[in-house]
Amino acid sequence: MIFASIRLFVCPVLLTVASSIAVSNSAALATDWNQFRGPSGTGVSDKLNLADDFSLDHVSWKSALGGGTSSVIFSEGKLFATSLNEQKRTLHCLDATTGREVWTKTVESLRKETATPPNGPATCSPVSDGKYVSVLFPDSGLFVYTLDGQLVWQKDLGPFYSMHGISASPILVDGRLIVTIDQLQSPYIAAFDVTNGTQLWKVERLQGITGGYSSPTFAEIGNRKLIISAAPGEMVAYDLETGEKRLSMIGLTNAPVAVPVVYKDHVYFTEPPGEPTPMEALGDADANKDGVIELAEVKNSLGTYRLIERLDKGFGNDDGKVDKGEWDKGFGSFLNKGGLSCIHLETRDGALEGTLKWKYTKSTPYIPSALVIDDLVYIINDGGILICFDAKTGDIIKRERLGEATGQYYASPVSAGDRMVLANLQGKVSLLKTGKDFKLIKTIDLEEPIVATPSIYHGRLYIRTNRQIYCFEGKV
Repeated sequence: MIFASIRLFVCPVLLTVASSIAVSNSAALATDWNQFRGPSGTGVSDKLNLADDFSLDHVSWKSALGGGTSSVIFSEGKLFATSLNEQKRTLHCLDATTGREVWTKTVESLRKETATPPNGPATCSPVSDGKYVSVLFPDSGLFVYTLDGQLVWQKDLGPFYSMHGISASPILVDGRLIVTIDQLQSPYIAAFDVTNGTQLWKVERLQGITGGYSSPTFAEIGNRKLIISAAPGEMVAYDLETGEKRLSMIGLTNAPVAVPVVYKDHVYFTEPPGEPTPMEALGDADANKDGVIELAEVKNSLGTYRLIERLDKGFGNDDGKVDKGEWDKGFGSFLNKGGLSCIHLETRDGALEGTLKWKYTKSTPYIPSALVIDDLVYIINDGGILICFDAKTGDIIKRERLGEATGQYYASPVSAGDRMVLANLQGKVSLLKTGKDFKLIKTIDLEEPIVATPSIYHGRLYIRTNRQIYCFEGKV
């Protein structure tokens, strides 16, 4: 999840037979909701104990947490979440059943990092493998603790050179902690040994115009373990062991935020289709109204300064200012990219291949990820418009507005069984029955902004608002 203002700038075989992806929705259900969007970033769990009369009466507990927009994750019966308070950054460990505090670990901010609200120092979600829990605070460092709160190691990866701030959550696979830093200078993805912090590999990424904010995910094709990642300008598959780029598909992404979703032998990714973006989108950045934005005119806005600098150096003549031609050249590179994409992955003669099977290029969300279950793909657009697609063909099956749950959506949809949960920025939480003829069951109002994606663990629904964590459980 990330922030609204970024939208101004992006609108944003086989060895004889095809091998299938071993990590899919169904295979992941038995594991903890141990990272952003749960098992392998799918947003899918096995059960959700919420009755159709879903209401605030089903709140088992709630706990004040403090500022921050990270989602909560779980491991071995413990809930992990992050928060910020002035210059302090905290990792919280709560009992997942009762909400009782087990331990907290607080560190100090080392410096000021750029972040466009609601993105901030506590936006990256923690990750755990059942032995360790790791968290990235961009202005403090990358930290790894044992589940009982003992610090194992820490490493400062900054300072960073981002437009909107670092917000991609790390993932943890086979002892490798994967961190994505899609900044505007020297972007990279790296793997660290979770036991000691040793850097195992580091690979440069394409340098986008406004950066990238997407968390990676994991997939296994045959005996090949891969990190699937949406980078600025390309969808990439990296070898988990070595970091070697096994696949690159150019032209599907611009400034990605959503998580690539792996389902069976396909990857589904959503981002708004690239459209012309006028210079006027920057408001009064052109202070003297001469049709040119100079670096000196935007020196008081670090994110905007870095955008103009990137356009000047990458698409202009590096003279410290950007005119309309240079602006249009830069953002013109976004055209015909984005949308909702379906990519088929297979191995052929030992090599990984990707084929774009279908693409939907009308209105698609920028921040919420897609949800894929039972060969159906769901996306939620601002305004509370839910669209269901046939996962194989891309045909629209149903499109419907969710009654009173309109407004903006930052949180991604999550599901379990035949139930889906959606939460909008205004604090409305909707329970739906999934399927080709999906139906809205109930919408409740928490009356607090919701940016973080909900989490499901052992049948319970966890919602983080800007003030606290709610745990819902109502027997069906």
